[in-house]
Amino acid sequence: MAAGDVTINGSVLIEKTLMLVWGSVILDGSNPTPVQLSGYMSAVSMGVANIQGTVATGADPNQITTALNGTALDINAWKVTTGGAAGNPTEIASTDNARVVNWMAIGPKKAGT
Repeated sequence: MAAGDVTINGSVLIEKTLMLVWGSVILDGSNPTPVQLSGYMSAVSMGVANIQGTVATGADPNQITTALNGTALDINAWKVTTGGAAGNPTEIASTDNARVVNWMAIGPKKAGT
């Protein structure tokens, strides 16, 4: 897999109207890294994501956030820098393009599927 590549690991229809889709994506080095789900749902209603791994993430990225964007789940990665108010770290966009992120999204089933 290369930066930005999305893998769909599974999908299931819930109660005839909702799709649950899950998989992984490799961060693309910019914010956001989009997970396009238009083939499965007409909109993303909810999404979650986590950084894959068994050890501490370190400083880059140190956390991820998600945003709903039509039929895409946008994943934003953040890293810490030194400084900030009273010496507290400031977070800025990560440029990591190799970290694997696992994600899951729910939304209305795409018409005709």
